[in-house]
Amino acid sequence: MAITIIAASAIIILPGVVWAGLRIKPANLPCPSGESNKTTTVQPPSDLPEPVKRYFQAISGTALPRVESLIVCGTARARFGLWVPLRFRLTHQPGLAFERYMEVTWFGIPVLKAIDRFIQGKGMTGPLGKEATGPEIDQGANLILWAEAPLMPSLWITDKRIRWETIDGTSARLLFPFGEEEDSLTVEFDPQSGLITRMTASRYRDANSGKTPWLVEFQEWQTMEGVRVPKRIAITWADQGRPWSYWDLEHIAWNAGSDR
Repeated sequence: MAITIIAASAIIILPGVVWAGLRIKPANLPCPSGESNKTTTVQPPSDLPEPVKRYFQAISGTALPRVESLIVCGTARARFGLWVPLRFRLTHQPGLAFERYMEVTWFGIPVLKAIDRFIQGKGMTGPLGKEATGPEIDQGANLILWAEAPLMPSLWITDKRIRWETIDGTSARLLFPFGEEEDSLTVEFDPQSGLITRMTASRYRDANSGKTPWLVEFQEWQTMEGVRVPKRIAITWADQGRPWSYWDLEHIAWNAGSDR
């Protein structure tokens, strides 16, 4: 009888313990401290689509710092059946490569380590030691490389490989290289603030499925050294109908040394 009572109690208590552990926000991973290294500045060109011009005016109003490397640390929530907390450290070599190291946590303790990466045109994603690769992963990682440009907005000025197409007064299409071809993101802007509201693209979710509409929402913004940059980003796969992850960008450093 006693064993039965203990087993029943464990069944009742255990889900609560699991849930409580997943409610704890983890501490950030180590990131550079202090201000970003000073650098040269760049001016937006005059031939941009009108909503893109308004965006650059909204985030700065003056010349932008040239970003040659980026480091971001923060926390996130992702939905894998249950909502799980994680912390991450993101590094970018703008327009060329990025790496996002992630730790899923329970009571703030890492229980799973994973990575997203794009280097020399090749992508990688998944738990450490079980990373997925292939052309579909390459395409998704290349989209991430360019969708995260608002964290380093000078990229859209200094990289001569990109081009813009006007859609209407509040949206434009960004075209960028993908190997020997091009891929694109549709960028939508708020008509009042001029800030980006969301980006959409057709993306492979994994190596075993076709392309799916992918939505990146810029929900909150913050000011860094006089420039508006994203603070919270939500990611949605259109067939799921709601965000599967929220990313809080809590520490950003430009040109802070090596980004690898």
